[in-house]
This record gives sequence, C-alpha cells and structure tokens, in this order.
Amino acid sequence: MCLLDKVKLFPSKALAHVLLPVLMPMFGIQVKEVEFMKKQLTMIVSLVLGLVLIASSVHAQTGQPRQSLSPTQSACTSGSQSVRVCNNDLQSCNDVCSARALDVNADIAGCTTACCNRFNVCLRSRNCGALVIDCN
Repeated sequence: MCLLDKVKLFPSKALAHVLLPVLMPMFGIQVKEVEFMKKQLTMIVSLVLGLVLIASSVHAQTGQPRQSLSPTQSACTSGSQSVRVCNNDLQSCNDVCSARALDVNADIAGCTTACCNRFNVCLRSRNCGALVIDCN
C-alpha cells in the first residue's frame, strides 16, 4: 500500500495522488515528514478538543448561573399586572360615566357603582379579593 493511500489531507485519493507529489518537493517535505506532521496534527487537535471539553465541564459545574431567578412577586401588589388591568378597567368605566354625565338626557344613575362592582369582580377573578373596595 502506498503512503498516499493513507494520507487523508485531500477529499479524494486521486487528488492526493496528483497534488502530494507536486506539493511535497515545492515545500521541501519528505515522505517521513508527512507521516510525522499527520501524527502531530492529530495530537494537537485531540489536545485542543480535550481542553475545550474539560473547560466546559468545569464551567458547567462551578460557573455562576447565566440567568438568576428573581423572587416571585405577588400577583396582587400595586404594580402587578392583575391590579393594573383592574385599575385601567375602572378608570375607563369611570371615564364613560363622566362622558355620559355631559349628556342631559343620559341616565347615569348607578354608573359609578356599576364601575366599582366591575372593579371588585375583576380583583376577585384574579384572586386579589383582599383589595376590593366599598362601592356604597
């Protein structure tokens, strides 16, 4: 078996048979040196891959988490989404009541009480019943 059959530097054996005899003398490379370089390159690549794997496993075991979990905020605090939704709904409802009040023919009796009741229903549906307000 020819040395060129063992060398895997080229995608095909035919290309290796053509190029290696041309390239080796151009760069002053002897047949023994090709074998030596191939072994050295294999060792270097193996060493680098091993170091990368070791470094990544060490980091995975001792490294800081990339994403920290913040403490879960209560769903019923003043800035929570549930309370904001209910507050915005109450504000919109009260704005409608105010707009209706400008029309002399509009019946606005109980409008703000209805808004208040809707607000309390909204809070209770989001398990924030402790925040309900008195609508009387």
